[in-house]
Amino acid sequence: MAEAEDPDGGSAKSPHELKREVSRLLEMIAKEDECTLETVDEAIRTLQLFTESRLKTAEKKPRGGRGIPEEFLCPISKRVMVDPVVLENGLTFDRLPIQDWLNEGHRRCPQTLEYLRDTRLTPNRLVRRLIAKCCKEQGVKLPNLMEAEGKIAGVCNKDYFESLLDRMSTSLDDQKAAAKELRDLTNRQASFRAFFGESAGALQKLLNPLSPNKVADDPSLEEDLTAIVLNLSIIDSNKELMKDNPFVISFLVGSLNSRTHRTRSIAAAALSELAILDLNRHLIGEAGAIGPLINVIGEGNIVAIVNASSALSKLFRLTENRKNAIRARATSVILQRIVRRICVDEMMGLLASLSCDQDAVEELRDFGAVPLLLTVLGEIRPERCKENCVAILDEICSYDPHTVKQIRKNEDASGLLLRLSVSTTATARAQRKATSIVKKIMKIAS
Repeated sequence: MAEAEDPDGGSAKSPHELKREVSRLLEMIAKEDECTLETVDEAIRTLQLFTESRLKTAEKKPRGGRGIPEEFLCPISKRVMVDPVVLENGLTFDRLPIQDWLNEGHRRCPQTLEYLRDTRLTPNRLVRRLIAKCCKEQGVKLPNLMEAEGKIAGVCNKDYFESLLDRMSTSLDDQKAAAKELRDLTNRQASFRAFFGESAGALQKLLNPLSPNKVADDPSLEEDLTAIVLNLSIIDSNKELMKDNPFVISFLVGSLNSRTHRTRSIAAAALSELAILDLNRHLIGEAGAIGPLINVIGEGNIVAIVNASSALSKLFRLTENRKNAIRARATSVILQRIVRRICVDEMMGLLASLSCDQDAVEELRDFGAVPLLLTVLGEIRPERCKENCVAILDEICSYDPHTVKQIRKNEDASGLLLRLSVSTTATARAQRKATSIVKKIMKIAS
């Protein structure tokens, strides 16, 4: 058997020895806790030596085959892997064949027959890069990854999707396992998101564990179901499903009161996606989401606050939603966030929307918000934040002449507004609002 030359001058290894070494290194790379840069470099060097040795061997044989290492062939299809993925046991397969294997109900590794507790597939990007490099050197055309993903979406997935939904009506353990799988699939594959719109009753089956008289008091299950609804809401056609499935919005409103910040944050993000449609804004408001969203702003973490703010900013385009928010103490809660300098930009956007309503303007005046707004206006903030801030001030000044007198007496505030009215960096709307306040000040002075 021909031996590969060692470029460093050491003893040469046979192709068979190099092949075993490549296999060992790839298994180490697949296991994240054993993967280091040195291992990756060693794998690349060994692979190059192995490829060179195979080429030299091939040169001595009649032409016809290509020198693709067996390690780059899928153990199931025996073809070059297009989209290599790793099972939980660290072995690599091509995504389409292994997904078909799992979709058929198998829960053991097809190569070692180990039982798989987790059937999620993790992309093996390093191996894919190595395969692409090898194929390029050998003149072998690697199939397009998007084509492979398209095939995966259409092979057996619909049956698998239905089987997962059926498991949502079985034991709690089955429900939790199926929900985790659906969460992962709807996150990664557009086909699974689309199946919910194509399958009658799919949403009812999905939320069956949390339907009346069947409430499963399990935070992880509630989070997974909420995340699935968020994944579904990304598709525009799925947003339109809410009219005929209002229980989904009711479920999300319930999730806003979850015991975990994470679930509340995911529910707020889902409502934000659904609120893109005008019809859904009305449905969400009618379902009683305004109050819980405001509670998230008052009590949630930063991510949850941002998601809730995004949802409310869309919902506030309807007058009835703004009035409901004012009744739910939105003005006070938002001001408290600004005082603590939490998500100030988002809070100013919400206040600017509410300031279209006279009740909110009265509350802002009664809460003594003007000094706070002027302080924020003088801080280093994005121009959009300053625009909203000065717009709120203009609304208050238009309603209450006494506020104009207060600003006039404050030289720093008057100068700040005057500079903003002529600033070349400010937005056009900010300049207009600042100019409006300056004119009110000048009118009082005269």
